Amino acid sequence: MDRLHSFDTQRRQERGEEFKSPGRRANSTDRDSWPPSSKMAHSHSSPGLDTAVSTKVLYFTDRSLTPFLINIPKRLGEVTLRDFKAAVDRQGNFRYHFKALDPEFGTVKEEVFQDGAVVPGWEGKIVAWVEEDHGERR
Repeated sequence: MDRLHSFDTQRRQERGEEFKSPGRRANSTDRDSWPPSSKMAHSHSSPGLDTAVSTKVLYFTDRSLTPFLINIPKRLGEVTLRDFKAAVDRQGNFRYHFKALDPEFGTVKEEVFQDGAVVPGWEGKIVAWVEEDHGERR
């Protein structure tokens, strides 16, 4: 199988063809056909965003072992819980926890309640946990 792949790759190179795997990143012509709401928030939708004006967000849910990655088009320190909720766009009631550094306790999961509150960052990005709220009192 490896020989077939090598042969095919070599043949493409000899013909001057560019090899494109099925998992390649989308280019701008691909994004033109996407709905406007998906052009901005998700990382594969916005590979061209300048990292100086966008923040990478890695978030975990109860339903998946693999975290999700999105970009929010604001600088770290300007992203609010409202921005995060809009980018994640999930139906239902949730609790939002963010990785933060507490001067007394070190690394913690900080719960943010208010939509206007700025969410804490961690090493230049936001790391979050989105958990379903089953109506338990805080």
